[in-house]
Amino acid sequence: MSTERQESKLIRNIGFWPLMGIAYGQIIGAGIMTQTGIAIGMTGTGVVLAYIISAVCTTFQNFPTAILGATVPVSGGEYRYISRLRGKKWGFVYLATYVVSKLTIALYALSCASYLVAFLTGISEQIIAICLLVAAFAINLLGTKQSAFVTTGITALLLLGMALFLFYGLPKTDIAYVFDPSNLMAHGPGNLLSAIALLSFATGGAQVIGNMGSEIIDPQKNMPKVIIISTVTVGIMYALVAMVASGVLPLEVVSNQNLSLVAADVMPGWAFTYFTLAAGAGATAKTLNVTLSWSPKPILIACDDGMLPRSWGTVSKRGVPYKILIAFFFIGLIPLLAGMDISLISKMGTAISLLSKLMFSYAFLNLPKKYPEAFARSEMKVSEGTVKILGYGSMILSAIFSASLIIDLPTAAKIGFVILFAASIAWANSGKLDKIEIPNDLDVQYVK
Repeated sequence: MSTERQESKLIRNIGFWPLMGIAYGQIIGAGIMTQTGIAIGMTGTGVVLAYIISAVCTTFQNFPTAILGATVPVSGGEYRYISRLRGKKWGFVYLATYVVSKLTIALYALSCASYLVAFLTGISEQIIAICLLVAAFAINLLGTKQSAFVTTGITALLLLGMALFLFYGLPKTDIAYVFDPSNLMAHGPGNLLSAIALLSFATGGAQVIGNMGSEIIDPQKNMPKVIIISTVTVGIMYALVAMVASGVLPLEVVSNQNLSLVAADVMPGWAFTYFTLAAGAGATAKTLNVTLSWSPKPILIACDDGMLPRSWGTVSKRGVPYKILIAFFFIGLIPLLAGMDISLISKMGTAISLLSKLMFSYAFLNLPKKYPEAFARSEMKVSEGTVKILGYGSMILSAIFSASLIIDLPTAAKIGFVILFAASIAWANSGKLDKIEIPNDLDVQYVK
């Protein structure tokens, strides 16, 4: 076994504000721009409540990530924590679900294309989405710092676009219509729960910086602050956006539509153009870029561990695990070439991600036991009882939300879920992993 881990070639160069840009970049994107309309179709003006409740639940569920980041910041995020705190079998099952969940890379590209198609007449959304995926892939080959710089710049532009949407939209919003009981749960409480689960994809995202602990400057302090601040502030903004999205035009008009429909009604021409490009296309393109930036990290750590071929994890001089990045490029390309529906991709990806979060929360429960010294000196001081409340509470929320989405999926997708988990569990227990030794290295810094 080689004594050098490819992880050691990563570069610690991401400060507080670039990290905040990455967090905002992952949260504000395809979710708010595309899923708002889907959620309106599911629950009417209850989308406002769904965003508020989802943001609260997401903040609660992100506390384990914040605490782990303040205690033992690492690269590889959820895979690293699960494999170290619960063992290699759980780590392998997580890897299988993680890779499949990255089909949502296509969601970001398609969502961006849905805004750009109005300006690129004569070109199909599918072709635009593929071109966007190629561009994001090329940017990420240049390195994490360069990708973070692009993300931070686009984030500033899109926040101005969202501000314009609220500035012109809130005065035209029928508040009484939004909070009319018959509109709040237009399709019953069950669909409101499903909408809350779906929007956990939109309000979530900040936790992904847990995959980049080795590349963050002063991670024990910066990671928890960024995760909590970004999730709370974006949740407030999303609730306001949802009020405009559901309270200007009739529900039957805006159901399952992106935000450009309402934006065109409330904004002057120049503002609508800016919103469509900077907020609509910019937000989703940025999320695509950020996702390709952090997604390879868990696989890189798995390669270093020997769970996957070590040669797959080769890191370039720019600090990029380029072979893994290429693999994720093709994973995102598959749904685009197959012409999969954006709503189906969204629901499937969110359901799988929630099941992955359930495994992560289960692993988090073992932190005080496996790493007592690191837990005692953590930048976030919490008791073992608090760890249990956060861990079990997050597991329950993830299970409920994931189940509510899986129930609504086509039969073929449900069968696919069963096959995925059965196959990964069978492989993990087949004896193939017996010779692999996972190091207990959460408290080790490979990147200086």
